[in-house]
Amino acid sequence: MQDILLICTIVVAASFLQGLTGFGFALIALPLLGFLLDIKTSVPLMTLLALFISLTLSLQMRLDIRLKNVSTLMIATIPGIMLGTYVLKHVPSEILSLGIGILMVAFTFYQLTVKPIPRNSGRIITSIAGFTSGVLGGSLGAGGPPVIVYSAIQSWTKNQAKATLAAYFTISGVLVAGMHAYSGLTTLCVLKLFMYALPALALGVWLGAQAYTRLSDHGYKRLAFILVFMLGCMMIYRTI
Repeated sequence: MQDILLICTIVVAASFLQGLTGFGFALIALPLLGFLLDIKTSVPLMTLLALFISLTLSLQMRLDIRLKNVSTLMIATIPGIMLGTYVLKHVPSEILSLGIGILMVAFTFYQLTVKPIPRNSGRIITSIAGFTSGVLGGSLGAGGPPVIVYSAIQSWTKNQAKATLAAYFTISGVLVAGMHAYSGLTTLCVLKLFMYALPALALGVWLGAQAYTRLSDHGYKRLAFILVFMLGCMMIYRTI
């Protein structure tokens, strides 16, 4: 029972972040759930919970979704996943993680300090973001940062950025959850924990939504860069 309460506490914190920004559930949930659950349980559980949030946000904010951008991102993500899987087999994960972490820290530091003018990117940049996300997802299981950074450098409102991210992560989450179910990772234990965690999930998302109303467009983008910067630092620290 104590473990269930701890899991629910972690879920409240992680779902608050995703309810606030449209991403970031794994940033909190994955490392903390690892103290309580085996990774073969924590990863499919986290995937289901994050998918539930992304789907909810996508439905709530469906009018703000940039469908053209989402479709381009997803089309580019699929071959990226295939390449990422190949890279995982032939390149040491430590080298890959360190290199990507350094790039994430350098780019977000530049965005936070220089503050270039946001502008909408064309199909090529969108495809690069989706492809890179797929490579990272297939190789490291962390495909979010390129798409998050991509959304933050667009001249979108915070609603458009959050809704588009939620839609992208819903589609990619369905693919990952389907792979987990097919491979037998989504066990009865995972489903039971998912049901136990749903009330905590709802509470966290509601709190995040309340905080979101206080964020300006600029504040939302700044928060996105800070979170990606923190994730890059975590990847570097874990590697060295």
